[in-house]
Amino acid sequence: EYLDHLKQNLFQSAEFGRWIGWLSSLGFPLGYRGRIRRFRPGLDYTVAHYGILTTNAVLDTTLCFCGGEGNQCSFDEETNELIGSDDDAIWESGDVGGFECYIEADDDDEGAEAEYDEEDDTQLLSVSASFNTLSLVYRDPGTMKFVKYVGSGAPSSRWDIALEYDVKIDEDDDEHQLPTDEEN
Repeated sequence: EYLDHLKQNLFQSAEFGRWIGWLSSLGFPLGYRGRIRRFRPGLDYTVAHYGILTTNAVLDTTLCFCGGEGNQCSFDEETNELIGSDDDAIWESGDVGGFECYIEADDDDEGAEAEYDEEDDTQLLSVSASFNTLSLVYRDPGTMKFVKYVGSGAPSSRWDIALEYDVKIDEDDDEHQLPTDEEN
């Protein structure tokens, strides 16, 4: 109920749309779609498939809740100890899954199971599950995303509010373009 309230009254509000448009420099979103999700340890995941490819760029906005404090862990080399909570370290390691992964779609039609390989170079970005953390990811057409299987050793379920905001990029607008090698 609480997450549904957040989705309807915050994520779908015009004020939030203006804020992420300003924050991302992408302007006011043209539309959105999304859902509230729960991934239980040992049970749940999503699948990367060609049906999730978009023809236009989108801004993925995910508010994640899971066990931990939401702090990035660090390693103290002098004491050989991890600084941060155990739950944060477990999620951050990726060993229990639960991270959102962005991969480049291949042109061939081998299927989603052939797309993700930990040794493959098609992985573009991986966002670890972290308590009370908002992530914004600009996703080009041709990029797939999925949530990696949450292993039974995960400290908790992963809950999130995940929305895709349709954004319009002006093809002539160099502000959103990365510089080419010649421009550097």
